[in-house]
Amino acid sequence: MSGSHDGHDGHDAHDAHGGTAAAVDLPPGVVIAPGDPSQTWVEKLYLPEIVKGLGNTMRRLFQKSFTIDYDGTDRENPEKYHQPRNGYRGEHYLKKDDNGHVKCVACFMCAAACPAECIHIEATPTPPEWADRERYPKRFEIDLLRCIYCGMCEEACPVDAIALSTTYNIVSDSREAKVYRRDKLLELGEQLGLSQSHHHYRPDNVPGHVPEKKTGH
Repeated sequence: MSGSHDGHDGHDAHDAHGGTAAAVDLPPGVVIAPGDPSQTWVEKLYLPEIVKGLGNTMRRLFQKSFTIDYDGTDRENPEKYHQPRNGYRGEHYLKKDDNGHVKCVACFMCAAACPAECIHIEATPTPPEWADRERYPKRFEIDLLRCIYCGMCEEACPVDAIALSTTYNIVSDSREAKVYRRDKLLELGEQLGLSQSHHHYRPDNVPGHVPEKKTGH
């Protein structure tokens, strides 16, 4: 054990009322920020501070606004359409195979891997003309209000049927609207132009893009 402390190391602490409190022992290299937390009688009235705040607001009111309105009219214009960073995991979509059928084979791998348990699937046998698989999802739902957008469902899928787009979360006025079902997920893939994409990892703004390997020392 090191030598005893007498409680005075040259640093005085201030209490909540601006007075000097008992000295405290500080870790090596830590100093108390300079300044006097006490208030003058004018500051204690609060009214002058409120007037100062309102004055600052009025000055800014007539200045040019820096707000950008992302109205979505031009996807190539960053001032009209927000471009998320590479690797952003947004809303989900389902893909189709070359025959136009949903690629999902109802293996439940995505539902099993989901840590939020927000994916619900009901499997049913495929029609006789579907020779490439035995099952497909009769029901496929994702509750996006429970989803944590971790991408585990995309990683777990063995047939690359589900993916996360770079679309930011869309606001809805009801909980039911945020439960995306199979047909809606397929429609989203078609709208994004990624319905039949074959990217290897996830869409980093460019379908099929494979993130570059990190180079470490």
